Amino acid sequence: MVPPTTAIADVLQLRGLTGWLSPPLRPIYRSLGLLGRARTVRLAPGPGDEGLEPLHRMMDEDLEDRVIVVAGAEAAAGAVWGEILTRAALARGATGLLVEGGVRDVNAFRDLGLPVWALYEATAGPGPDVHVASVGGPVEIAGVVVDEGTCIVMDGAGVVALPSTDVFPDSYMYADAEEDVVRALRDGATLAEANRYKEDVVRTLRGGSSLDTPPSMDPAEVRARDHGGYGSYGGHGVHRGYGDYGDYGDYEGILGELRRL
Repeated sequence: MVPPTTAIADVLQLRGLTGWLSPPLRPIYRSLGLLGRARTVRLAPGPGDEGLEPLHRMMDEDLEDRVIVVAGAEAAAGAVWGEILTRAALARGATGLLVEGGVRDVNAFRDLGLPVWALYEATAGPGPDVHVASVGGPVEIAGVVVDEGTCIVMDGAGVVALPSTDVFPDSYMYADAEEDVVRALRDGATLAEANRYKEDVVRTLRGGSSLDTPPSMDPAEVRARDHGGYGSYGGHGVHRGYGDYGDYGDYEGILGELRRL
């Protein structure tokens, strides 16, 4: 479905870009791959006029397919998120949570199925000396700017923030090439021999070019790959493992395809 975050991050790195948020964020409850659009909140020190009430009001919004991104939460004395907000967010359609600070009630994330990456777990609540500075608009985590239009990819290996999904085709092929390397090693090849499967992919990306857009494949194989099956492999010149999403820069088109699978 979505490319692995490790492949996306490597492709960004080869292009001289950034976008990964892990580290500093670490997994509290991991998930299979998902794609959502950011809904941003920025916290700041001090009680402010309303404390955390704007965050609580946001839980009454339509959060369908949103990944909630709470920046600046390390200003709080303890956790800014727990089971109560988790239940509220899931009821409004949220698909994931990123917190630049502390969370608690971590068993609820597993039981209720909300993927969460944060800086740390905390026992106490946030305390009175933190407030919502803004809801919506750009926030920054580890030097990466996340805005309301930012695409967030989460999986069991990490979190990446992207201005669009244009990087997906190259990331799909990069992931396929790495699987070829693993397969070759499993079949007895030396590392030098196995690495040849992705050398041209890496060379092309370092040169600033994009790889050819991969052809579509049967949705049944898409679902098989999403459950850990990679099917039969050929050379990495032929894309394997993901559906035909048409315009890879079109978030809504991709999200619609993900809903139909």
